[in-house]
This record gives sequence, C-alpha cells and structure tokens, in this order.
Amino acid sequence: MKVSKGKTVLARGDVKIEGEAEVLGAELDNFVSDKYIPIYCKKDCEIEVKGDYIVVDGRTIPESWEKLVEADWDSIFIFGTTDSGKSTLATYLANKSDGGYVLDLDIGQSDIAHPGAMGYGFVNGCVSLSQAEMINGFFTGVISPMGREAKCLRGVSRLWKELEKKKGRNIVDTTGWIRGARAKDYKLAKLEIIQPDVIASFHPTPNFLKDWKVFEVEKGYVVERSREERSRIRALRYAKELKGAEEVKVDAAKVVNTNFFEGEEIPKEFMEDILGCRIISVRKGDDFLTILSEKRKDVEISIIGALRELYDVEDVYILSYEDLKGLVVGLYSGRRYLGMGLLEEISDKEITLKTRHRSFDRVEFGEFRLFQGKEYIVRIP
Repeated sequence: MKVSKGKTVLARGDVKIEGEAEVLGAELDNFVSDKYIPIYCKKDCEIEVKGDYIVVDGRTIPESWEKLVEADWDSIFIFGTTDSGKSTLATYLANKSDGGYVLDLDIGQSDIAHPGAMGYGFVNGCVSLSQAEMINGFFTGVISPMGREAKCLRGVSRLWKELEKKKGRNIVDTTGWIRGARAKDYKLAKLEIIQPDVIASFHPTPNFLKDWKVFEVEKGYVVERSREERSRIRALRYAKELKGAEEVKVDAAKVVNTNFFEGEEIPKEFMEDILGCRIISVRKGDDFLTILSEKRKDVEISIIGALRELYDVEDVYILSYEDLKGLVVGLYSGRRYLGMGLLEEISDKEITLKTRHRSFDRVEFGEFRLFQGKEYIVRIP
C-alpha cells in the first residue's frame, strides 16, 4: 500500500518498507513483530504488511520522548501501568541513543528473556526488545512478582551489579504492577537498588516518587491488549524459547533451590491409607513433608493440618506426576542464565527435561507448568 508523508502505520506481522521511514527511532526496511510497531513516513512510502495494521495521521511518538532522549542521564527507570508503552519507550530510547543496554524486569511479558525470567541485552536498530540477544538473566519461576518480591529483588540486584559496570546508557523496563502498598514497596525497593539518574513516568508523579528525579512522558498511540492477547504473546515467547528442544536426562543432584529431593524417605503405606491413593514417595525434612502420588488427589485442609501436627512440619506438599509434567525450569551455567526447559519425567536419581540448551550445571524448578501453551500454578517445595 502507498502511505503519504506524515502518516504513521502501526503494523503487526511481516513488514517490508520502501521509502524513508522511521521505526521507533531506527531506519529499517523490514521487520517481523507480534506487537504493533509504529512506522512514521518521512516521505511517501510503499509498505507491505502481512498481518494487521492501522494507519493514523501524524507522528505517534510524543514530543516528551524526543526531549527525554536529549536529557542528561546515563541510567533511567521506566514507570507505568500495563500497556502504557514502557517497552516501546525503552526500545525507542535505545535506538535513538545509538544503542543502549536494556534490563527487562517485566517477568509477565518478558521480551529479552522469557516469561518467568528477567534479562538484559544490548538494543540497537530493534523494533522490539525481543530482538535483543540476552547477555544474562535471572530465573524467577513466576510470571507475577506478587508474593515473590524477595526472590525478584535478588534478581534485580544481581543483574544490575553486572549492568552498571557497562559503558553507555542503561534503561530499566519494569512491570505494570504499580497499584497498592505492596506494589509501591516493590517499586521503591528496585529504585533503591538501581539508583537511576531519572525516572520516566507515564503518570503524573505519584507521591511516593517525590524524592526522585522524575521526567513525565505521555503515552504514544497504544493498542491495548486483552488478557487473552497477552496470554497469546506469552505462548509465542515460550514456543520461541523451546524451538528445537530435545529431551535430555539430568542428574537430580543438579537441581537446586528446592527441597523436592531433600529429607529422609519414610514408609509410604501409611500415607496411602490416609490419602486413599497410590503413593510414589514420601520425604520428611526438618520443616516440610513432600508426598508424590501417582495421580492428582484433592486433599481436605483438615487432613493437611493433621499431617503437619503428626510430623511436626510447617509445610506439606502433595504433588503428582500430572502436576509436575511440563513444569517450567531455569537452566544456568555457573552464574550465567541460559534459558528455560520443561520437566518431562522425574525420579529420585534423575530428571528428564525438554530444552534446546546444553552445558548447564544447575537446574531451578519454577512455580508453574505449561499445558497447551497455558500456565498452571504448581506449589513446589
């Protein structure tokens, strides 16, 4: 299609451009994206879109974004709700700065790593953060920080210590979780770790940010995504991460940060009588009891309470093979995060994973499993 000078095409899919156009601060002649990307035509252009598109008058990049590029900062923290344009702004700032490091902390819609992980990479000439190669990451094993703030903050601290040593501009893209006391405390904790030169805020400056230097920015032309659309995009990210994956057997000793293989194995016959199902194993630690059953079993809260008292433990975990199949796991080589895999089989000595990664020496269990591209929460010891 022919697009006149001064118009913007917001396109999603496979895109080819003939003519002088700016794509999020970069000059590109083609790209592929699963999100809507603004293409501003500086002159008349011929644009082919195999996918969805919207044509609007004028430039969709706000003037405040252009001013922010020219402002004096080396590190910036982007603050805003879901679908406010945080990732788009991060990409634009990096492109207009002739490249910059972006730390993607949005574990629900993570682009540089994958959902369930944080990651950073160098962004230049990109239409999306997902085009940047991950330099390092941190596996959270959850797609929302709520209830897991401490673990997420460990990831922020670890990755920022690496990133702040690199020369150039550092851009921090964050989650859209900003409402409520816990969300505010979480944001403030990240700010205390990062100590950015400036906060780019998509909102009038909230009171709890009054002690920080804030630069207010407007939304661009945002195509809001439904919950189903966000879920679809996460499914695409999982599929991309698992492309070319093969089964690999791993020594259970490589699994860390879980009590699943810990504790003393105790006789299972009593537990079979109590729960009324076939039990594979029962393990008791100082403060936990882990029960692995052949099939999923719904257990009354009163029975769980009785088991806690009987075995003098704080936590009782009742899992089945069905609960564990497709469990998302994170894979490390030393302190470098490689990416994810899925749990296929498990025994006391060995696990079987489906992954494209090799040469890893550490496996971490996540807290959700994938089935047909959708996430299901799993409570892991």
